[in-house]
Amino acid sequence: MKTLIPIALLVTLLGAGGCSALMQPEQNAGYQRSAPKLMAQYGCPTCHVVPNVPGAVGKVGPSLDSLSQHSYLAGSLPNTPEHLVQWIMHPQHFRPGTAMPEMGVSQTDAQTIARFLEANR
Repeated sequence: MKTLIPIALLVTLLGAGGCSALMQPEQNAGYQRSAPKLMAQYGCPTCHVVPNVPGAVGKVGPSLDSLSQHSYLAGSLPNTPEHLVQWIMHPQHFRPGTAMPEMGVSQTDAQTIARFLEANR
C-alpha cells in the first residue's frame, strides 16, 4: 500500500516559499523576465557574473552561477531562500565591511532576484 504525503506537508517540507520547482510555470517565466532587469537596475552585473543576464561579467564579487548549489552565502550564512533574500537586501548587516553595498533593494525585488538565482542551476 502506497502512502501519499498530504500536499500541505510536502509544501512545508520542501519550503515552497523559495522552491522554484513548485512555482507555476507562468510565475517562473515572470521571474526569468523581470529579474535580469532588476539586477541591472541595482547594478548586480557590475560586480557579478550572472548567467542569463546580458552584460553580467563583473569580477568584483563571486559568480552567481549555480548559487542554489552552494552551502553558504558570503562564506558563513546558510544558503536558504530566506537568507538569500535578506542578504540581497542587507549584506552589510550580515557581513559589515563586505564589498557588497546596501543598494536599497526592496523585499519584493529581492524575492524576485532570489527566485531567479535559485532557478539558474
